[in-house]
Amino acid sequence: MAISFYEKGELSSGFCGWRVVATIRGKRYQKYFSLKRPNTRISEEFWHKYQETRARYFEARYMARSAAIQYLDFIGKDHPATLPYRGVGFHGITLGIGRGKSAAQETCYFSVNKRGAATKFYIDERASLSQAWEQAVQHWGEVFDIRPKDIAKKLEQVPSPDQFKLLRKQLNNHEGCDYQASVLHHVYAEQRSELEKHKAMKTTRGELKEDDLLAMYANLERQVSEFRN
Repeated sequence: MAISFYEKGELSSGFCGWRVVATIRGKRYQKYFSLKRPNTRISEEFWHKYQETRARYFEARYMARSAAIQYLDFIGKDHPATLPYRGVGFHGITLGIGRGKSAAQETCYFSVNKRGAATKFYIDERASLSQAWEQAVQHWGEVFDIRPKDIAKKLEQVPSPDQFKLLRKQLNNHEGCDYQASVLHHVYAEQRSELEKHKAMKTTRGELKEDDLLAMYANLERQVSEFRN
């Protein structure tokens, strides 16, 4: 984004006045505001101020448009430098697997990547996949000044556990890691719970309908199965 003023005789073309230039998504835009008056009834001083005002106005328009497009790109697509299988569809949050200060063992996490102050939200026995996602997105919204309605939309877009499965495969096969399948245990916990509830519902023929009762039934079935084995 740039605004330039050219004095009379400064350019070989003979133009004198303001030029506003902007590059948005790789496309160059420019507009000229000449000091050459359309007729002599308009004073030089008035025309000078008028053209300068117009140039400043178009510069502000280009800046606003650029800012709006940058914001939409930020919330609508992965950062160009995002490594394979880490992206979640927008800037600022990526998937990860590893160990950190608050993680006793290797596990999956969401990382909110504010420059110089990345924060990880681990998926473990204390926070399920959806809970860690909610924490990450709320923090992302705060640190990047995201609109509430956009935060609400992202909260609904919880990544699939299979995305971490693909990330583990990428890390092990192409990036020299050796993460065991156990790192995915907590990622699939909610999915396992839902399957157990459906199984319990089917087994009880729909007699138990409350989620807590279904979960309790499913848990008892699992314990009995483990005891038998």
